[in-house]
Amino acid sequence: MDMIKMTTKLLALVLLVSTSLLGNANAAEENAFTNKIESIDFSALAGGRVSIRVHLNEALANPPASFTLNNPARIALDFPQIGNGLSKNNIPSEQGALKSVSLAQAKDRTRMVLNLSKNVGYNTTLSGKDVIITLQGNEASAANATTETRFAESRASSNQEHTISNVDFARGKNGEGRIIVDLSDANTGINIKQKGKQIIVDFANTDVPAELQRRLNVINFNTPVLYVDTMKQGKNGRMVIEPKGEWEQSAYQADKKFIIDVRQLVQDPNKLVKGNKPGYAGEKLSLNFQNIEVRSVLQVIADFTGLNIITSDTVTGNITLRLKDVPWDQAMDIIMQNKGLAMRKIGNVITVAPADEVAAKEKAQLEAINAITDLAPIRTEAFTLKYIKAADFKKLIEDSKSGGSSGGQDQSNRGILSKRGSIVAEVRTNTVFIQDNDKNLEQIQAFINKIDVAVKQVMIESRLVLADNEFAKELGARFGVQHAAKSDGGNNALSIGGTLSNGVSTGLGTGTATINGNTGLNSNLPVNNAFGSIAFSLLRLPAGLLLNLELSALESDKRGKVVSSPRVTTANQQKAKIAQGVEIPYTVTTLGTSTTTFRKAELSLEVTPQITPDEKIIMDLFVSKDSQGQATTNGPVINTQNVQTQVLVANGETAVLGGIYQETQRNDVDKVPFFGDLPVIGNAFKHRTKQEDRTELLIFITPKIMDESLGLR
Repeated sequence: MDMIKMTTKLLALVLLVSTSLLGNANAAEENAFTNKIESIDFSALAGGRVSIRVHLNEALANPPASFTLNNPARIALDFPQIGNGLSKNNIPSEQGALKSVSLAQAKDRTRMVLNLSKNVGYNTTLSGKDVIITLQGNEASAANATTETRFAESRASSNQEHTISNVDFARGKNGEGRIIVDLSDANTGINIKQKGKQIIVDFANTDVPAELQRRLNVINFNTPVLYVDTMKQGKNGRMVIEPKGEWEQSAYQADKKFIIDVRQLVQDPNKLVKGNKPGYAGEKLSLNFQNIEVRSVLQVIADFTGLNIITSDTVTGNITLRLKDVPWDQAMDIIMQNKGLAMRKIGNVITVAPADEVAAKEKAQLEAINAITDLAPIRTEAFTLKYIKAADFKKLIEDSKSGGSSGGQDQSNRGILSKRGSIVAEVRTNTVFIQDNDKNLEQIQAFINKIDVAVKQVMIESRLVLADNEFAKELGARFGVQHAAKSDGGNNALSIGGTLSNGVSTGLGTGTATINGNTGLNSNLPVNNAFGSIAFSLLRLPAGLLLNLELSALESDKRGKVVSSPRVTTANQQKAKIAQGVEIPYTVTTLGTSTTTFRKAELSLEVTPQITPDEKIIMDLFVSKDSQGQATTNGPVINTQNVQTQVLVANGETAVLGGIYQETQRNDVDKVPFFGDLPVIGNAFKHRTKQEDRTELLIFITPKIMDESLGLR
């Protein structure tokens, strides 16, 4: 801020000193101007406005170029090829915001400076031989956000029609919304005003083709602008810009291209420089030039900033430029881009030249530096490495050559070493001997300081939790009819639906009626390995027939949880693996020859960590939990459960890599045809099984960075 105040004071001093010096020293040159300022009159208007009428000998074709200074508040207007015909260089006013008017004549122009008590808007119009400058008053200043601003006056006849040839939108490098309008010529009159939360741009007497009368939905560009509507309104073209949130806008025109930027509002613009944030940080100014020389524009910016601008003799051409409240460094960029120029700043001196010329000079300088480097003396220096291996460092230096080629080939294209440099690695002492010039040896030393450091280590802990819940319930029955044996044991017993046999019944005391090994239970649907069963004879029928029934039931409820926690420690970006398990043998037969091989069933963790600059960890992971399953004729089955992924985890935090949830529900019924479908008694001819199994596998991972003392952070 002090620099800005010093600059503005210096500018004021230059303006005032030039008034007295040029008034006397250039008296002879003053008479050379045919057009002169003859009088300056002031008049107060309603609303605190002030009208300044400048009368000339001859009428101007275009209004004079102008720019503003915010601190102190001033407006400067340049009258080219016009002399000062007044007998004084300072005229007091004290009307409204205008305090006084100062005039300073140079060799090719006269500059008029309006000294203000505060910043106000202004308009410049031509009326015959008069130039009328209207300063806005208090009302306009207070309602600046809702008052129309005449960005550019129409320069041609009112009957001439202008055309908008294209409307485009782009996102600026600092996140601003940029609306780009291509005009048919540079003489279009443009008015900008804010109405509520909208920006309205009117193009005077301008046609809008039908294909351009549309809405641009630019929400996806992530800028403060939501929509841009282009339409025809009477004889004028109109553009309505709808932003969001808090914003500010600036507009500028370069020849036939009109651009308006809408930026997110920055509460403290000065903080932009102190915080080194991206964007333009210069003091804002307004410029209005019509077909003016580029060198003159650069001189105006030099006067505004107090910097020394050296312009190359090859900088030529004119430019039409209209800027409204644009930082001066952005104004410089606009001029450079539109005229194919480049600038280089050293201290408070800015050099401006065509981009090709600047590139050629810089190329010549680099070639001269390379030539000096090629002739510089070389020496040999030994570097003892601490952590990196000498052979690896030698390969790294050799691979830095473009194309990745190594020693023994053309060395003129080396990256770190010069074309005369060489490197030798001594593995036993972990030392490298490098021969090169002093500049390259210093760069190699700095390179070693960066890479020859202790590598951070990471401990990765994973937890595999396998929880299962199994529930099963079975109900079965056996039912049969048999003929009871006589007391002498000599009669035959008949098993209905079974086999006729001889024998003596042993009764149902043990739950089974047996006649010579035949149970006599013809519906055989029992529960295998039942934990409980009951058998009895239902009734005795005539002819010695018995109805036998056996019921069996089983209910099981199993719950379990298995937690596996493999841990491994490894260096940054180094792959590590830890595993525990068994190798299961199985037989493979090939052409009649049997061989025994082994298959692994193990719990393993394979990880490659990478520590980011913000102390987070990127991991390439493969976690596997295998177990032996049921046996088959070809060998046991291997049950596999694994996950392979890449995750980003903060230091010490736990992430869930994945989970497998499996649920099995079964309701099985085995029954005797026809009899199993009978009501009530059909249950004696059925075997029911109900099963509900739930299995869940969760995998957790927790990385922790270890410090140099092998402690966890």
